[in-house]
Amino acid sequence: MKTNKNISRNAAFFKIIGRYYVKYWWITLILALTILSFCLTRASIPLLTQQITLAIKSEHKIITADEAKMWWGWSSSTNIIIAVCMILVDAIGTFIFNYFSWILGRKIEIDLRNKILEKLVRQDISYYSDKKIGEILTSVVADTQNLGDGAVRIPTNIGISLSQFVVAFTMTFILAWEIAIFGSIIYFSLLVLYFVFYVQTVKKYAVVRDVYEEVNGNVTDRVGTIRLIKSTGTEDYEKAYLENQQEINYKAHKPAILRLSFLMTTVYAGSMILQFAIPIIAGIIYSIRGDLEASTLFFSITFPAYMINQASLISTYNSLMGITFSLAMSGVASTHVTELLNDESRLDPHYTDGVIVNDIKGDIVFKDIEFRYPEKPEKLILPKFNFTFKEGKSYAFVGETGSGKSTIARLLLRFYDPSGGEIIINENENLKDLNLASYLRHIGYVEQEPQILFGDVFENVKYGKFDATDEQVIEACKKAEIHKLISSWPEGYNTILGERGFMLSGGQKQRLVIARMILKNPQILILDEATSALDNIVEKEIQAKLNELMKGRTSFTIAHRLSTIKNVDHIIVLGGNAKGIVQQGTFKELVSVEGHFKNLYEAGLLEEKQNS
Repeated sequence: MKTNKNISRNAAFFKIIGRYYVKYWWITLILALTILSFCLTRASIPLLTQQITLAIKSEHKIITADEAKMWWGWSSSTNIIIAVCMILVDAIGTFIFNYFSWILGRKIEIDLRNKILEKLVRQDISYYSDKKIGEILTSVVADTQNLGDGAVRIPTNIGISLSQFVVAFTMTFILAWEIAIFGSIIYFSLLVLYFVFYVQTVKKYAVVRDVYEEVNGNVTDRVGTIRLIKSTGTEDYEKAYLENQQEINYKAHKPAILRLSFLMTTVYAGSMILQFAIPIIAGIIYSIRGDLEASTLFFSITFPAYMINQASLISTYNSLMGITFSLAMSGVASTHVTELLNDESRLDPHYTDGVIVNDIKGDIVFKDIEFRYPEKPEKLILPKFNFTFKEGKSYAFVGETGSGKSTIARLLLRFYDPSGGEIIINENENLKDLNLASYLRHIGYVEQEPQILFGDVFENVKYGKFDATDEQVIEACKKAEIHKLISSWPEGYNTILGERGFMLSGGQKQRLVIARMILKNPQILILDEATSALDNIVEKEIQAKLNELMKGRTSFTIAHRLSTIKNVDHIIVLGGNAKGIVQQGTFKELVSVEGHFKNLYEAGLLEEKQNS
């Protein structure tokens, strides 16, 4: 079963790279021609060495009759010139081969990386619910690099090694067939031993790759939660945890390194055996014959050429190390890359072929909507309901945790599709049928933890409206009342905000996002507990800005603090345990009657009094 896995990994690797060898056929042709040139030059060197020796003997009048039969009649200077030309051709071919190999490898690596990144950004949000970013990044960076390197190194080295083997193996029989027979037995015996250790090494490396991915994911997760670590003073605990992760990584490597050491020993010991065995075999054969003249002819003329050719044959054996180990790494990498590329989104987002949305007009209709998270389909979140959201009106969703408030926001953003029913906009257009990017251009989203990019203020405020000018950004920041703060920084609007806005407070992040929304000027605004993480004073300031932003737009507020939604046009109260809508009305209507909303509101006021 494991052998089949190895076969499938290698098959996946060659399937991936095969497309690129066809796509970049002209590079493939150049590489093939250079490999053929290597065969020509490296086959000629042993023969030219033999001919140079014979030509020198002829020039000094000491050539025997048997040696004369082997001589082509070319002068030593002619043979030397040809040999130099062959070396030059080989050098030029090596340059061309290395250059275009690098080009092809990088093209494959970049193209695969782009495809994976596109796949990741187009995945539905549920895809990330059970995955670590560090594990995904391992495939994006390390696996694509392994594939890019292996995509060229493996096939070309196989081509070079096979052609060199055929030429060198044939030449051994042409030069001295009796010695070649014994040499072949040793050569193929070493090959069998090599592949025994290789299979064991590949199995262990597959384990190493899985452990590496898991450890990388755990380490990335810890670095990403550095605020938690610093705020709880758990540096010593995390130091011990990270050391333990590296210990796991180390222990996983030990069995693989042991087998790799056996593999390398087989290669290098095998090379030494082949180098020393041939002279010994030749000596035994010619001593048994007792033919001094034939022995002298062989050791003075043929043997140097044979050993040069033998070195070429041994190099094909040595190259197995690079080829097979690269194949092991690239095979494992290819399975991870293939899995990522084959993971289909649960949604069909219509990024390219959906109905283009140039404007959002009219009401938004939730028709027979029902929802269960695809990760947990057994749990009902929203029971079937119908509701029409009037254009230009403001709505708020309230309810205890888990009642489905944020789910409605995620449905409007199309993070998820409803399990049943339809969301209709522009009178008759199903949200599922729309070009998602064109629809989201008209949507503004402000959440509890604002999303800040690693970049300057201009980049962050322009995100989603990339054609805006710097002057428009500054004007939006003035309206969001964050301009004075930004201007006080040494680099002003060019200040790098740090990863996830590390240098900003919660209120400053929210003001920056509000500036982003002011600049974007969306027709629909979704506020998902946008002020719940702020203190009372900052919350009131931010809420006042959000209220201004909501004017004249269809807006949806997911509320945690019910005191912040007094001015919305309509409040929808959701009950826990998938009860759906249990009350609805204005703030005044709901707070004046006994029911779920009044209980939540009074509990919130009590909590605020206790906290104050």
